[in-house]
Amino acid sequence: MLHNDTGDRLNKRRTVLLQARCRKSRWHVVPVELGDISQGGCSIVGSAESFVPGEQLQLRIASLRPIDAHVRWLQGDRVGVEFRVALKGRVIEELAELYGITIATA
Repeated sequence: MLHNDTGDRLNKRRTVLLQARCRKSRWHVVPVELGDISQGGCSIVGSAESFVPGEQLQLRIASLRPIDAHVRWLQGDRVGVEFRVALKGRVIEELAELYGITIATA
């Protein structure tokens, strides 16, 4: 997770309710729901799938190319995911425009 010297996130999380596909291995792909997203990562909410901190995965969100990521944290029914390479600045706003997603700052 990217933080600055004060421990704050470098990128604001945006609250969403967005469907995605999570590839855990070559043959293991599961649908997931994202609860928030930022340039550096996202959270998966309410998944019946089990995750492990450090687990490598790939997310397919909307029309974006697959995003390599890893599980950063687990908290109740939420899974924190960090992208290996941060999304470009405009990508989240483009998702909102293309898919009519209401995005609120978390």
